[in-house]
Amino acid sequence: MTQSDGKPIKQRLPGRIVWTVVAFGSLAAVGLSHWLNHIPPDDSERTDFINRYKGGSLVIAGGGTLPPEIRQCFIDLAGGADRTRLVIIPAFDATQAQQDSLCDYWRSLGVQSVQILHTNSRDQANQASFSDPLDQATAVWLSGGIQAWLSAQYAGTLVEDRLRAVIDRGGVIGGSSAGAAAMTKVMIQQGQEEAVEGTGFDLLSGAVIDQHFLRRSRINRLLGLMESHPNLTAFGIDEGTALVVQVPKGRIGVIGASYVLAYIPKMDSRDSRFEMLKHGDQIDMAGLKNGARVSSPVDFNNLISD
Repeated sequence: MTQSDGKPIKQRLPGRIVWTVVAFGSLAAVGLSHWLNHIPPDDSERTDFINRYKGGSLVIAGGGTLPPEIRQCFIDLAGGADRTRLVIIPAFDATQAQQDSLCDYWRSLGVQSVQILHTNSRDQANQASFSDPLDQATAVWLSGGIQAWLSAQYAGTLVEDRLRAVIDRGGVIGGSSAGAAAMTKVMIQQGQEEAVEGTGFDLLSGAVIDQHFLRRSRINRLLGLMESHPNLTAFGIDEGTALVVQVPKGRIGVIGASYVLAYIPKMDSRDSRFEMLKHGDQIDMAGLKNGARVSSPVDFNNLISD
C-alpha cells in the first residue's frame, strides 16, 4: 500500500504481538546467558563420601528433625532411590495407618520398593517366613519410638541375625532416636541422669549409642554407663546429626547440623578421652582408639548438665 504521495505506508503490528516478541526475546536472552554461565554443581564431595562408606554401613541418627542430607545419604548407600529395596521396622506397636504413613514418607523421597516388618510376637520374629523380606533388602530403617520395644520383639531373634546379614552383603541399616539406640548390644533403654540398661542389636560391636545427646543434656547418664562398661567406645549423637559407619573397614564419619561426642576408653598407656566430631569429620575406629585426633580437645566441663 502507498500514500497519496507515493511513499509506502508503514504498517503497525498490533501491540500484543509486539510485546509477545519482546517477551520471548528477553526470555531467550536470559536462557542463553544462564546456559553460557551456568556451572554444574560440584557433587564430588558427596559422591566421594558415599563411595567411601558404602559396602556394609550404618547411618545412626540422633533424632529430632533430620536434615535431608541424612536420609539422602541413607538412600545413596542403598544404591539410589530406584534401586533401593527398603524394609522399615517401627520401634512401636504401629497401627496400619501408622505403617502406611511410614511407607508413604519414604516413597515421597523416591523409594519405590518399601515394605514394613512388624510384629509384637517374638515367636513370629523367629519364623523364617516373617523376616524373608530382609533377605532381599538393600536397606533397613529402624524408626523412632521406644528402643525397649524393638529389643523386646526382635533382639536375639532371627530378625537380628538377618539384620547383620544385610550389613554382611553390603547393605545399609539406618535409624533415628530409638532406632539408633537399639543398634548396639549394650543399649541405653531409658533414664535421664542414670541410664537404665537394656539389650539391643549387635550391629556395631564394642560400642554404645546415646541420642538426643546435647539437646537433652545426656552426658551424665553416658558417663555413668561407662563406669559399668569401661571398654566400650561410646557415641553421643545430637539431634539433626548422624554418625555414618562403614562396618567392615571401621570407617566413621559425621554429617548433619550438630555434633557427635565420642568417648574413647583407656587403652594401654593412654587415658580415656573425648573427641567432639562435627559435619565432615572422618576417621577410622582404630585410629580413634589409638590416639588420632580429628578435632580440638573437648572442654568437657562445659558439656556437663547442671
